[in-house]
Amino acid sequence: MSNKKPKTIKQSVAAEMMEKFIEDGTYPELKQTKEKIKKLTSSMRERLESSETKRHEFSEFNLVGRFTAKKIYETDYIGLNEYLYDLGLLLHVVEIDNKKLQSNVLYFDMIQDFKLEDTYYVKPNFNKIGRELNKLPNTFEITDQWNLTDMARDLAILKPRVKILTNEYEMLMRKMLKLPEFEKLKTIPKQSRKPVQHKYGSLSLQTNPVKYDISAIYDYIGEWILIEYGKPNAKLLERFILNGTISKKEIDQFKTIVDIELDFSVMSLEDEQKILNMLDEKNRLAAANRIGA
Repeated sequence: MSNKKPKTIKQSVAAEMMEKFIEDGTYPELKQTKEKIKKLTSSMRERLESSETKRHEFSEFNLVGRFTAKKIYETDYIGLNEYLYDLGLLLHVVEIDNKKLQSNVLYFDMIQDFKLEDTYYVKPNFNKIGRELNKLPNTFEITDQWNLTDMARDLAILKPRVKILTNEYEMLMRKMLKLPEFEKLKTIPKQSRKPVQHKYGSLSLQTNPVKYDISAIYDYIGEWILIEYGKPNAKLLERFILNGTISKKEIDQFKTIVDIELDFSVMSLEDEQKILNMLDEKNRLAAANRIGA
């Protein structure tokens, strides 16, 4: 009779980290806090929608609720890309629209030689036990007895808290991504990767949207594929608007408004001022650079 003890399977480090994050209440608190904020913001919007005022300040709680019109555009990307190409800007701002390109198998296969190195993120998935732990309790219910002051008071507490919890969660995911077990998964084809299992679900390695070497595509294939299957990166395009190279009006000529949605958001008075200052600074900078151009 053998006296050997059965081998114990060493639990993955990522699984231990995720289980601790759940069991110490951090992840459930994050999910539940987000859900509370969503419900409170929605309820506040319903109470204020009929008001003619679009800005509602709750100075006692250092908060402001704002209705803003959000224009939904349909963009003529081919026309915009041609315009940017003629100005010599296209190669500096364009990215391949991978979803559109996939509709043409020949071009999609052709461009795979120009893929940049993949980047990744870790995605948590939950089983029944995990979902129950993360679920918002039924005890949190916004009734007709709640007034706007009650909602503002709770939002003033919850919104700073969710920022802290989100930072903790993002730090955890970044740490996990550097673990040897996920580094190993990066070397395995996507279809063969197995999720890392834990008591409350699993963790899977996900690939971020594919990026391509734009300069190499231009050199080897030509501008036509960038014009037909490209989409300018909004942030990169904004840099050229701010430095006066191109104006917003020139970009907007390729856009058609198809709808206008009314957004509602609640933020601190400091965050509102930061946004307004940033917009003013952008407009001032763009105008000054256009005059000096």
